[in-house]
Formats: sequence, structure tokens, C-alpha cells
Amino acid sequence: MTTVTVNETTNTVVVTTPGPAGPSGAAAIMVRGQCSKMTDGTIDITTEGAYITTGLTATLDGSTAYGMVLGTDDAFGLRNTSGGTKLFRIYGSIDATDGNNSTLGVKLAKNGTAIDESECRAFTGSGAQEAKLVTSWMVELDDGDEVSLLIANHSNSTDIILKRGRIVASEVFA
Repeated sequence: MTTVTVNETTNTVVVTTPGPAGPSGAAAIMVRGQCSKMTDGTIDITTEGAYITTGLTATLDGSTAYGMVLGTDDAFGLRNTSGGTKLFRIYGSIDATDGNNSTLGVKLAKNGTAIDESECRAFTGSGAQEAKLVTSWMVELDDGDEVSLLIANHSNSTDIILKRGRIVASEVFA
């Protein structure tokens, strides 16, 4: 609700519009974070079809982060530091290749454990064309929990070259 306050002594008007109401009804600041890697990184694949951490380090966008930091257990992830349990919509994507006509997969992980329902697969093209993998899922994170990306090569045990990747977490009010 917008509030208008008139101060007749100073002849000023102040208009206040709070942000969206949180679960308590009070104006709320939503917990959020995003990180990315925009340069090539090699993901060491040893077993066909096995989902593993990228082993890469992302860069936190500190200008938009609130209540989240870069992961400590997985440096290509986000850690909830809000002080409470929150529900998040998580978006993750990678552009990657392994060489030629392979199936790559991506999943979200909570504290290193794969969230199977978030799996997405895509094909690389001929001549090392990149596969675009995108996943999204709602995940409840306690204070200190982390969310990250896992990746797999479903065609062989060839290393994957990550070209670009990102993960975004936005609080969802229940």
C-alpha cells in the first residue's frame, strides 16, 4: 500500500511504496543469488553416464546477491546464508561440447545430492558444436545448504568442455 506524508512545515511530500509483502504480510526483500562462468573449463569425465560436479569455479554476481554466497562445498553453486529455510526457484544452464555428436546431461544438486527430476539432456552437433542444456526446479534450502550443477556425458567418457554456465536462485514465497 502506498503512503503519502505531507509536511506542511517544510512544504514537502514523501511517497512510500513498500516492496511485495512476504508471508508475514510485511514488506520483504527476497533472497537471491546468481553465479556464472563465461570462459572455457574442462570437466574431467571418467565414467560414461555418471553425474559429477563440474569441478569449476564460478563468479558470484555480488551486485544482485542477497542472503546467498558462492558455494563452499561446490564453487559452481550457491549457498543460502539468509539465516532461515527458504524455497527457491533454481535455474541452471550450460553450453558445452565433448567433440562430436554426443548426449550430455545436466542436473541440479542439493548439498551434492542429485535432484533426478531436474535432469535435462541435449546433443552436441558435428564439428564440436555446443549443446545447450537448461534445467529448472524448486528447491527448499535450509541456512547453509547449497545448490549446484552436476553434468554427465551419456555417450562416452570423453571430457566435457564447458563454454558458458550459470545458476540462478530466486526465493519463492509459499
